Amino acid sequence: MAIVAEWMIGNTKITIHDDAYKDRTPEDIQRTLDNIARLAWRAAEEAAEQSKEAIT
Repeated sequence: MAIVAEWMIGNTKITIHDDAYKDRTPEDIQRTLDNIARLAWRAAEEAAEQSKEAIT
């Protein structure tokens, strides 16, 4: 297992290992990326809504 990417977002350390893709098809990987995008969009929408509520 090798680390292929690593970064910090705030106090959170994100590490990507190459075994995350081992024995996975391109379709499997795309499904994972789609799920991540959907979750990120939902989090952004919720943050925007909370921001609007804080202003009013």
